[in-house]
Amino acid sequence: MNWIETPADLWKQSHENGEVERLAANAGKLPDLMNPYYHKVHAVCSYKKTGEDTFPYMLSAFKDETSKDDGYTSITIPAQTWAIFSSDPFTWEKFDETIETLYRRFFSEWLPTTGYEQVDEMEFEITGGKDGLSFVELWFAVRKIS
Repeated sequence: MNWIETPADLWKQSHENGEVERLAANAGKLPDLMNPYYHKVHAVCSYKKTGEDTFPYMLSAFKDETSKDDGYTSITIPAQTWAIFSSDPFTWEKFDETIETLYRRFFSEWLPTTGYEQVDEMEFEITGGKDGLSFVELWFAVRKIS
């Protein structure tokens, strides 16, 4: 079995073997409420329970009636309250630094001070681009602490 060590490795391999482009071609359209500058392919993290030494991370796309989903794993994301952390526009070589900053803000600044907790550790990494620059949004499923 070919183990992927990091999300960056999965993205690199999936771009090299054409899977990102295939997934985008087979995906449904973005829901109308979504930013039209989102890319069609993004990632969902911690969408299921796994072993202690693994991190569930998969490339994903929205599904609708036009999607061609044979051969893909489908999951249903339940309705949630989402804390969304958006980056400023950046050049792609700044991606790692940008996403690390967003994760740090959520876990060390926002989450401990708001009266919310993360739900099942589920999150989305959604990227997009406009005017030659990229942006990323991290969506964390949260709920108010009773």
